[in-house]
Amino acid sequence: MKIYEACQCLKKELLNNGYKYGFYLNGKVYKPDRSKRPDRVFFNRLLTEYRVQDPEDTRREKVGTCNDAVLLMRSILNDCGVSSKIWVLHELASDKYHTIMTFYAEGKTVYLELTPEFDRAGYGQEAIYESEQSFLDDYRQRGCEVYEATDAFSIGEPPDFILSKMLKKGG
Repeated sequence: MKIYEACQCLKKELLNNGYKYGFYLNGKVYKPDRSKRPDRVFFNRLLTEYRVQDPEDTRREKVGTCNDAVLLMRSILNDCGVSSKIWVLHELASDKYHTIMTFYAEGKTVYLELTPEFDRAGYGQEAIYESEQSFLDDYRQRGCEVYEATDAFSIGEPPDFILSKMLKKGG
């Protein structure tokens, strides 16, 4: 599959299709109250109650975290026979964590930001790298620690991989 075709498959589902940041758990959708910055109740619930969603729940409810969006993206690409990896970026300057996905087409490594946090730089734009190593080098030069997390997420479970990185740093 060509890079353009793979990007179009992902954009068709996730770009401008009403996805919101939040999560779906036990039949209920939780989203942050944007009038409260930050919404401490929501973010506490995210850290304590959130479970990684089934990609079909993310698609049906049009809500998810970056974890859920990349799992949905990976599911779409798997259906097209395109290989991919999941990564956790730790932005050192802001001490924020973000889950992303890269995929491989035409001998290149492609990163496409389509998580439901629309204010993220590069939303809806693909970045094409000559290799996975050049992708990793780019993000390390931007001040990020980069961790592969392709097999680290289990549907229905807390995102322990990210939580362990956050807690290790603090303790």
